[in-house]
Amino acid sequence: MKAQRELLEILNRISSGEATDEDIHQYNRWCHSFQTKGLSVPDVEKITSGMLEKITKRIRRESKAYRLRLWSRVAAAACVILIVGLGGYYLIHKPRTEQIAKNKIENNVAPGGNKATLTLANGQTIILDSMHSGQIANQGNSKITKAGNGLLAYQAQGSKLKTQSEILFNTLTVPRGGQYQLILSDGTKVWLNAASSIRYPAAFTGRERKVAITGEVYMEVAKDVLHPFIVSTRKADITVLGTSFNIMAYPDESSVETTLVEGSVKVVPLSGKGEELGVRLKPGQQAIVANADGNIGVKTVNAGDVAAWIHGLLSLNDCSVQEFMDQLSRWYNVDIEYTGKIPDKKFGGMINRNAELSNVLAALDAAGIHTKLEGKKIIVLN
Repeated sequence: MKAQRELLEILNRISSGEATDEDIHQYNRWCHSFQTKGLSVPDVEKITSGMLEKITKRIRRESKAYRLRLWSRVAAAACVILIVGLGGYYLIHKPRTEQIAKNKIENNVAPGGNKATLTLANGQTIILDSMHSGQIANQGNSKITKAGNGLLAYQAQGSKLKTQSEILFNTLTVPRGGQYQLILSDGTKVWLNAASSIRYPAAFTGRERKVAITGEVYMEVAKDVLHPFIVSTRKADITVLGTSFNIMAYPDESSVETTLVEGSVKVVPLSGKGEELGVRLKPGQQAIVANADGNIGVKTVNAGDVAAWIHGLLSLNDCSVQEFMDQLSRWYNVDIEYTGKIPDKKFGGMINRNAELSNVLAALDAAGIHTKLEGKKIIVLN
């Protein structure tokens, strides 16, 4: 009982952002002592689940007030990296600013940031991370403004609509190690994750509002019942009237996943079973369209976990080692190499996207997944 009370006190300090390095070390040592003896850790799952729920609620509560100011603030509790796996719970505290210089690790890799390239209709490219805030271009009757660090906004000028032949398409491309936010001319908000892109008209015309994406995006679509919003991916079209949802359509993944947060969307695969009718999702559901055959399936998920990345977190719930490494590859702009068979393990928990890569790899090491960092390559050791 005394050990459990001490652990609870440590977890409370962790969840409030007040934990010391000794707290983290003691917690990991406490877990390890039980595992090496082949014993289960008393009530750790229950206690840690409660802590994680507390962290998640705090992050979501704070993020609602700052949704437009993406990446602007993360709750203090999110400075904790929590990895759950291999029968144990391991936490690595993100170093404070004054500790970083003192404890700097050679060959470390910084997290990603606000990086993107805008391609205009005439082919001109603008590297946004090197531009100052303010108006940067005009496209037809739309003014394009860099509204802040990591935010690009379109504003239609005047009420006269262009004809269909005058539609000017732009493309926003986010590289590996990047993220960006976009506000379309109709007010729709778009978050782009690393290694993602979106092609869209500078101003919407006609009966439909249509865009095409690759990679991963989160959208809050401006409601307009007369002009449905359609998102095209390589395997499916997603039709909405006004809603919030996440789409993951990376070319190296085995499927295209559409997760509904609120509202209603219809997912229609371009081939395979379900092509004719598609499926209509309810909040908390995810449609999976297989790349191999185009077949579609639906499952219930935690939509908040799927969209956690827009609030500065990586959610690892039920995440395999390869899925985890794919996320690290995109966000930290590193390559992954396996020296043998990929470990067949699952993870859970949250990772702060602002954490340096060395901290994440240290947490993995504590959880039994050993790696080596060579330049811009993570080698997963067998």
